Amino acid sequence: MVKTRDSAPKHTMPTVLRVLLSAVFLFAMSIIFAWFIEVRRASGDFDDAWSFITSHYLIFWYSVVIIFFLLAVLSAILWRPFLSTGFFFGFISAVTYAHIQKFKYREAPLLPEDFLMADQAGGLMQFIDPWEITRLVLGIILVIIGSGLLDHYMKKIIGNNSAKSPWWQRYALVPRMTFTIVALVGLMLSTDFLLHRENPGNSAESDNPKVEWLDTEFTGWDQSYNYKCNGFILGFLYNLGQLEMKEPEGYNEKRILEIAKKYETIKEADTKREPLNEIVDNVIVILDETFYDPELLDKYYGHTGGDPLPNLHALFEDYPSGYMYSPEYGGGTANVEFEVFTSLSNFWSGRLQYINSVPKLPSIMSVASWAKGFDFDTDAIHVYDGTMYKRYIVYPKMGYDNFIDEDEIENPERENGVGYINDRTVYREILSLLQNNDGKQMVGAVTMQNHATYSSAGYSDLEYITNHPELSHSFQSLHYADQYLGEFLEALDQLDERTVVLWFGDHAAGVLDAYAKSDTKSERDLAQLTPYFVYANFEVKSPFTVQEVAEINQALGFDFPTRGVNLPTTTPNCLANTMYNVMKAEKPVLQYLLDVVCEESPILARKYYDVSDDSPAKIDTATLQEYELVNYDVLSGEYYWPYKE
Repeated sequence: MVKTRDSAPKHTMPTVLRVLLSAVFLFAMSIIFAWFIEVRRASGDFDDAWSFITSHYLIFWYSVVIIFFLLAVLSAILWRPFLSTGFFFGFISAVTYAHIQKFKYREAPLLPEDFLMADQAGGLMQFIDPWEITRLVLGIILVIIGSGLLDHYMKKIIGNNSAKSPWWQRYALVPRMTFTIVALVGLMLSTDFLLHRENPGNSAESDNPKVEWLDTEFTGWDQSYNYKCNGFILGFLYNLGQLEMKEPEGYNEKRILEIAKKYETIKEADTKREPLNEIVDNVIVILDETFYDPELLDKYYGHTGGDPLPNLHALFEDYPSGYMYSPEYGGGTANVEFEVFTSLSNFWSGRLQYINSVPKLPSIMSVASWAKGFDFDTDAIHVYDGTMYKRYIVYPKMGYDNFIDEDEIENPERENGVGYINDRTVYREILSLLQNNDGKQMVGAVTMQNHATYSSAGYSDLEYITNHPELSHSFQSLHYADQYLGEFLEALDQLDERTVVLWFGDHAAGVLDAYAKSDTKSERDLAQLTPYFVYANFEVKSPFTVQEVAEINQALGFDFPTRGVNLPTTTPNCLANTMYNVMKAEKPVLQYLLDVVCEESPILARKYYDVSDDSPAKIDTATLQEYELVNYDVLSGEYYWPYKE
């Protein structure tokens, strides 16, 4: 035993032994903290937390390891293990409190993006109760004070008398640096597989990655389910990470600005267009969930009852219309939605941009942000859970000022009182927005009526009987959706305000195996087709004739009746540009690049080319190289592109 300057006794303990004991203490605390976090993830439900721990024990113990390395880094920096655990407890208490409050109000877990939006309407601060946060802060302060006192007295018991030692020994420089490096390396190695995921070139794999050694799969589209299956720690890290896109050859700021200048020059020479606000008063973009054309499928799925879509096929005769080749089949709505709204493409990335890229951007150009530049009010509608695909985070970044989800819809109707909110409700909500707004209006809407499971509405009387029960219900739902579409357009015809509608189906029902799994490419392609049209309550014309479109479609390998369509078959990235061209409206610089892309490569979808690699060389053109560079720059690069419309 030695004496300190104040004559207080202090025991001497070798540094190595103190570090080992500290590591044991930190690991024990990591187990407690991991349990505490899962209890808080489950909003205080101990049974739910214990069920997760016992059924997902590999994930739980891996979470313990990650927490241990986090604690070790903090402890190495402060060199105070007890005080470090006090600070860490305060941190996780605050974070999990925000999670509990968010889940209470929105039934969605806390995401990293919520912290970025904390100062915005709809951000993190709306989940904070001032009185509860006061109690929380006081509790955290007491815990930190207590841990600090414990650290102080433990130092007296097991600390070293280093007052007369060299400074590097007094501050334990060598063991502290060693412990810090080991902890940081451990933290990076344990989290790297989620923070820096490589893109395998397939959206299903990249957005729902399987981790065999953890016996789990991460989910992109539903974060509540993701957190429930993978716990708070891994769920949060999954969203904190970013799926790496392969940087295209030649990517740099100079090249992006050259591309921008090239198409800006083309835009300046295009003097025949008028500003959007001088052409229309309302712009509406509608994604109709799982809306496809049964009349294209009669070879294998003939049906009774006549034409299920009489209104749509009548529109084909009167308005610019065509078929869209959806990159998705049976699902993947957000990917199609993303392409239409932004005019970018998933062709190279093969991933869910709504999950992996857009939430991490300050903003992104879209049909909404372009309209907003002309003083249009911007509203997004989706009659389902607004947290799905992080839409409540994504839409504001696209320029939407207001987001109406299923909780905010007035008097929602469901088919037969069950199933999803129907299309009639969506159209009624759009009309209400138009009628109650004296200014110009841009609305982006996503419906849900036709979503799987296709018998969810429980139709008792089926007019369109097929050889597939689920398909019979789907055809019936399509028929009613077609009826509601006709009612909606009749109402728009009565408006004095000039209104344009870009309408499209996102993908076909996922039960068309006879086509989707056919050995014949032309039959597989039929499973990807959905209708689209540009409606206006004033005169608009297609730049193509029905015959020209038939010839273009034949050249692309599509052999189906034209049914009067006069717009070529194309992919969703080209639809907004089609709308601008039909209106002859002033459009963003990016759309002039799309003019060339959509003419040279109207179908930009992996399934069409039967490829899965990142760079399908057989359609590699100079224009596509420019388009790929812009896509990478905006979504995963430095965002040198100078236009944020």
